[in-house]
Amino acid sequence: MRSLKNIFLGLCVLLLCSCATIISGTNQAITFDSIPQGAEIIIDGQRVGVTPLTVKLKKSAKSVVMVKKEGFQTVSRDLNKSFDPVGVLNVFWDLSTTDALTGAWQKYEQNSYFIELQAK
Repeated sequence: MRSLKNIFLGLCVLLLCSCATIISGTNQAITFDSIPQGAEIIIDGQRVGVTPLTVKLKKSAKSVVMVKKEGFQTVSRDLNKSFDPVGVLNVFWDLSTTDALTGAWQKYEQNSYFIELQAK
């Protein structure tokens, strides 16, 4: 009886989880680098560090990055996203919207950004 309960509980957990959320996750590691290095990285208004830098970003957020360094022009870029094909499995797996709610159905188009700053 106990093993039947465990099997049922395991199936419930599997059905409540979505494919992209499990396989790809809700965060993505993005690397930023620049010439010159040591430029300040600001994402969605929050300072996150200086280049070179790798940071995990939530896939559900609309992310804009600003790269600043004294004596150089500030560069601002949208971090574009695209559809993560793993999200299609969610429709066949459990017919839920978990991947859409967590942002796991999308991914950042690039895993790394290299920005060359221009002197003022």
